[in-house]
Amino acid sequence: MEFGMKTRRSHKAGLLLLSAFAAIGAAGCGGQPEVQGKTGGEDGKAAEKAFDYNQTATLTMYNPTVSPDYYKDYILPHIKKKFPNVTIEHINPSDPGNGIDNLISAKKLPDIYLMATNGIPNLMEKGLLANIEPIAKTNKIDLTVFEEPMLQSIRGISDKGELLGLPWTYGSTALFYNKDIFDRYGVAYPKSGMTWDSPELRDMIVKLNRPQDGVKGIMFNLGNMLGQNQLSLPFVDPKTEKALVQAEGFKRIIDTFASLYKLGGSVDPADFDSSGQKAFITKRNVALWAGNAVYPMLIDLEKKGNGFNWDIVSLPTFKEASGVGTQYFGAVWSVSAANGKQELATQIIALLTSAEVQIEGGGLIRFPTLKDPVVKDSLGKGESFLQAKNMKALQLNKIPAATTPTKYDGTAAGIVVGKAVEVIRDQKDSNTALREAAEEIDKKIADIRGAK
Repeated sequence: MEFGMKTRRSHKAGLLLLSAFAAIGAAGCGGQPEVQGKTGGEDGKAAEKAFDYNQTATLTMYNPTVSPDYYKDYILPHIKKKFPNVTIEHINPSDPGNGIDNLISAKKLPDIYLMATNGIPNLMEKGLLANIEPIAKTNKIDLTVFEEPMLQSIRGISDKGELLGLPWTYGSTALFYNKDIFDRYGVAYPKSGMTWDSPELRDMIVKLNRPQDGVKGIMFNLGNMLGQNQLSLPFVDPKTEKALVQAEGFKRIIDTFASLYKLGGSVDPADFDSSGQKAFITKRNVALWAGNAVYPMLIDLEKKGNGFNWDIVSLPTFKEASGVGTQYFGAVWSVSAANGKQELATQIIALLTSAEVQIEGGGLIRFPTLKDPVVKDSLGKGESFLQAKNMKALQLNKIPAATTPTKYDGTAAGIVVGKAVEVIRDQKDSNTALREAAEEIDKKIADIRGAK
C-alpha cells in the first residue's frame, strides 16, 4: 500500500486500530528501523547477508490488540514481502479455545505476541516471553533507534531488566479544546506548556464554565490520567501485592482534577463521568478535555459532515514533574521463549517496528516509537484533515519513568477511577476514597489469588 493515499481503506484502518486498541486509549505507533542495511557499518551488512530471509517456516501470532482486518491489511503484507516463504498463522484470542491458558494446555504456544504492555506481566510470570536483547545483539539489530523511555518502560516490567518486547505504539494524550466554545465567549485559545496549577489554565476554565448555558470548562478521561499518571505512581507493590494508592500523589492528582472541574460556577457534579469523551465529542458542551488519541473518531465525524472545530495542545503537567506527560503504555511485539524460533521471530518484529512500516503506521494514526524525526513527523500525514491540527503538541512532553506493572493494575486502576469520580461528584473526600480503594484492591487481589 502506498503511504499517504487518501482512501477509504486508509481511513478504515485508523478506525479499526482505535476500536481494537481501546484498552490503551490510543491508536499509537511503533518501532525500529528496518534491519536490512540500517543497522550501521559493515557488521550490519554482514548480518543481513547471513540471515536467510527466504527460509521456509510456519509461525503463529497471538494478537489480542488489533482487529483481524487490520492484521490482514497492515501487518501480514509486510511480512510476506520480506519473508516470502514464511507462513503466519493468526491466533485470535476471542475465538473459542484460544485463551492463553488453553493454548498452554494444548501445547500450542504462539511464536509471536502482539499485546498491550499490561498484558506482559501475566505472560512473563508464566515464563512465555524471550529476552530480545541478546537476540538483537547477535543479529546486529539496532535497539538505540527506539525512544529510550519506551524501552526502559518495557525493561522495567522484568525484575531482571530483560527486554520482553519492542514498542509498536504509544497511547498518547493531549489537551483537546473546542474552538467554537472559545470563540463564543471570546476566550483566547490555550497554549502548550501549561501546568495544571497555572493561573492561565484556571482563568480559562473560570471564563468557560457557563452553567447557565450547560457548558463545562474542563473534563478528563480518568482512565488515561490516572492509569498512566504523570507522577509515575504505582497502583500495586509488585513484591507484596498490596495496594499503594493511598500515596500522597494520588490525592494530589484527584484533588487537582476535582478543583479544576468545579472552577467558575455551580457545575452539577452529577454530570461528571469517568471519560468525558461523549461530552466533548458528541454533546460538544465541554471546552477542554484531557484525554487519549481519538483522532479516527474525529476524522469519521468530519467525513460524515458532522465534525466540529477542535484542536490540541500539550497535556498540562504537574509543577513537581515539569514537562512530563503520561507514562508509556502501548502495544508491544514479543517473542516466545518456548518454540526455538526466536531468531526468525525477532527479525519479523524488527521489520514490523521498522522505520518504513512506522511511517505507514504514522499516516494511519499509529503513534511512532522511533527517534527518527522523519518517522515522528509522519503522524497524521496520511489524513489531510489532521495536517491542519497541532499534532506536534503530542511530542512536546517527556515520557516519564514507568512504574513496575503487575497483573493486578487494571483491576486496581478501575477501582481508583471509580473512587475519583465519587470525589469529583462531591460524594466523599479524597482521603476516604483512597482508603476505601486500597481496601477494595487488597480484597480483590486476595480473591484472585485464592481462586487459583
